[in-house]
Amino acid sequence: MDRRIEEGSAVSSVSANAIAQLCISTYLDLPKLFHPAPRSNGTPQWCILAGIVLIQPGAISSTGSPSRNPDLMKCISLGTGTKCLPESKLPPNGDILHDSHAEVLARRGAIRWLYEEILRWTKNGERSDWVERGEKDEGELFRLKPGIQAHMYVSTLPCGDASTLLLSLAQDPAMAELKESSRATSLSSATDVKALVGRGRDDYSALGMLRTKPGRADSPPTISMSCSDKIASWTLLGLQGALLAQFMNPVYLDSLIFGDVEESLRPTVLEECKRAFVTRLRPDSELPRPFRRYEPQIAFTSVAFPYSRSQAENNPKTGAPPLSESESKSWIADSSLPAEVLVDGRKRGSSLKAKSTAFRSRISKAALFDLHLELKAGLVSGYSEDGTYFDVKQETSRYQDAKTQLRKDGGPLAGWIVSGPRWEAFTSAIYGQQGVS
Repeated sequence: MDRRIEEGSAVSSVSANAIAQLCISTYLDLPKLFHPAPRSNGTPQWCILAGIVLIQPGAISSTGSPSRNPDLMKCISLGTGTKCLPESKLPPNGDILHDSHAEVLARRGAIRWLYEEILRWTKNGERSDWVERGEKDEGELFRLKPGIQAHMYVSTLPCGDASTLLLSLAQDPAMAELKESSRATSLSSATDVKALVGRGRDDYSALGMLRTKPGRADSPPTISMSCSDKIASWTLLGLQGALLAQFMNPVYLDSLIFGDVEESLRPTVLEECKRAFVTRLRPDSELPRPFRRYEPQIAFTSVAFPYSRSQAENNPKTGAPPLSESESKSWIADSSLPAEVLVDGRKRGSSLKAKSTAFRSRISKAALFDLHLELKAGLVSGYSEDGTYFDVKQETSRYQDAKTQLRKDGGPLAGWIVSGPRWEAFTSAIYGQQGVS
């Protein structure tokens, strides 16, 4: 069932502010080492924060006011970051994160939280307030309980299509002219992509097109799609991804809430977000069940994130402008593992010479693969696995069919650059050799 986007309809400014405030307060409660600190020369640093929030029925009143019961709203994951690896440094074993932008880390953290929540129920017998087993006619897949909504907060507009126009308006005229003259070209080094995919911020006038990270022209090229594009794909395929789709129905976002958008610009930015997350994505045919077009509502918040770029000051001694933090951070609710500080897609302070399990993030492909196989071993009697990460992803045929339909020639995501077997042909470090028993 499609949903119309209307500013201020189901997601009022009050509820958007409440969701943003929950993410920000959860982040501020973390130890100070998770907050940006000035560099050694005194230059302040800033970061982008993203979070995924689940809310129960009754968490938001009919007037849009949040409930006083804190148990009705839960921030399940947070991420900060603005970095991603160039194609030349991508790992073959899934143990280093390709993309450490805040939105991507928050989504990967939400996936891990869902896995762990299901395991707490199925393995430990703990009652879940958020997840339940579906009916037999639904394949008994897990799902969010009826009435529970998922929301994403981001402290600024995502890179890519949603922010392209706003960036062009704020850009230095000389740089804007240079960017406009950089026409989109085919980025087909990793695949046989024929469709045009823009690189970063090149060609401002090409609105609605797929783009890769990063935005800076002097950075090495990547094959990571922009956050606008990734969020767009989640509105069609769900947050859960291919692996978890084996056990869980799609988890769709009910709203996208963005900070740092001036009041006077919100009508314009709303139209940009509608294009980025709705109108450019309408497929020419229905997706295979249980996937469908699920249009999130767009809302803006006036709650300031203290570590955002707009809040950061210049170096008090040199006057140098603030810089983006080089580290990325990941936090997951209810997890036995601590929050992580990440550098270049791996845990800070770890050595690449150590075993991969020592430096890999708990939200890396390899770590989530191990968690997936642990869940599968508990649900499928006598199950054993010697396939690769890529092979197991292909087992979710309905998910793959939906993804193929979206990425085919003429589809809304045509030209999407994928990593594929080249970087996903690895087996589980835990189960790959001995199987699952």
